[in-house]
Amino acid sequence: MHNVKKIRLIIGVTVLAAFIAAWLRYDTFGRAAAFLEETQLVYAVFELPMLAAVIALAIILLTTLLAGRVYCSTICPLGLLQDLIARLTRRFNRKPYQTLAPHGQLHAAVFALVVGAASAGFILPLALLEPFSTFGQLFAGIFQPLAAKFFLTAAPMVSTDINWFGQAADRPFSMLNSLIATFLLGALTFAVYKAGRVYCNTLCPVGAILRFVAKYSFFRLSIDESACTSCRLCEKACKAGCIDVASKTLDFSRCVSCYNCAASCNFSAIKFGRAAAATSAKPSFMPGRRAAIAAVAGAAVGYVLPKALFAGAESPAKILPPGAMNAERFYQACISCHLCVTACPSSVIRPSAAPESPLSLLKPSLDFELGMCEQNCNLCSQICPVNAIQPVDADKKKLMKIGEVEYIKQLCVVETDGNDCGACAEHCPTQAVRMVPYKNNLMIPQTDTSICIGCGSCEHICPVRPNRAIIVHPVKQQTYIELPEPEALPDSGQPAEFPF
Repeated sequence: MHNVKKIRLIIGVTVLAAFIAAWLRYDTFGRAAAFLEETQLVYAVFELPMLAAVIALAIILLTTLLAGRVYCSTICPLGLLQDLIARLTRRFNRKPYQTLAPHGQLHAAVFALVVGAASAGFILPLALLEPFSTFGQLFAGIFQPLAAKFFLTAAPMVSTDINWFGQAADRPFSMLNSLIATFLLGALTFAVYKAGRVYCNTLCPVGAILRFVAKYSFFRLSIDESACTSCRLCEKACKAGCIDVASKTLDFSRCVSCYNCAASCNFSAIKFGRAAAATSAKPSFMPGRRAAIAAVAGAAVGYVLPKALFAGAESPAKILPPGAMNAERFYQACISCHLCVTACPSSVIRPSAAPESPLSLLKPSLDFELGMCEQNCNLCSQICPVNAIQPVDADKKKLMKIGEVEYIKQLCVVETDGNDCGACAEHCPTQAVRMVPYKNNLMIPQTDTSICIGCGSCEHICPVRPNRAIIVHPVKQQTYIELPEPEALPDSGQPAEFPF
């Protein structure tokens, strides 16, 4: 079993490194990111009935049914992060792990609440508790901005080539999102420090599904009572707290397949195979009437409460990523994994800094402070794992209308200072902003909203501060514009001549 543990460690380190590289530079590691997100249970569930999602779901569930929660120890990014935190914190906490209560009723209630809220169109509980989403929030809110600042600072001192693995553009901290990410990381670190993988068996909705399936696993870890000496080394090494040496039982439904117990046993008392019923603990998830009642109550609260609180509420007015189509659809589908935030090369996709309602909390929207939505870029629509941002062809993306321009004449330097500018018109890719004659031989912007795509080029470049003279408003429904045919030059009736 020592070799099995080593193989698991190698796979885990490789997968975690791949996740970090993909989140850090999607433009470079896009294929790896696409493959990794298709291994996640949240992708498999949200993308049904797509064939790739069906295959992913079948592989995850069949693997769990065959050998237990291998997903939790090798594929789940938050599980791998917890293992890394455990390795770091165990240097300061020498206290061994202890047997934990099953918490089956709590886990069932939390899972049902998350599912009920998601069914009602309120995704926030899922976004905060689902491991793929939480890992994305931690990375976008803490690790990627830190990495960007480190590489941007280190590049001039070493070589500009170092920025290839860093970031070509600044990745700012979004205050609210970073505070939430810091809180989540702190809570996760504290939980791992105190009780190992307790999150996986109390709050994780993916863990709840796999926990239910794992109790029917064909092959499982179990304790050989004839070989066990009750030394408790396995119990002290169990990160899931699912081993009780006193009763010689191992609750395999809570086991996260780390194989620490088997590697620590000096007497080979931990076996992997078809375990006899007497050597395994009774499955702890959904064990009886109380857990069923907790699940029903959680589902009812999760579904009814959002329906009551947000009945008739309008979706917040935000400029959404191209492919989101409309706010109502986007807020009901986005799981706040923030892959689009990390992938955006211009750093214009940001988690909502000041959410207008709980519906938009942690949801991505566009902020043109640092840049504009690049006309030739469609990375955000390629990376979204749950199709909240629908795939948009690169050529069609150039004509997708995500916002609409508004020119505020009284703030423009042409009007206030009598100075020429024209920066907005110069940067507009569709000529929705152009310069027309004004008084005193000046030119002033004129807008045509029918051909504006809302890319934010004009707003970003406008020199007026603090309130810009030209801004972009969101549209209720993203559509495509039609550019007018270019005007033909008048025919002079003379043959064309070379100008030299």
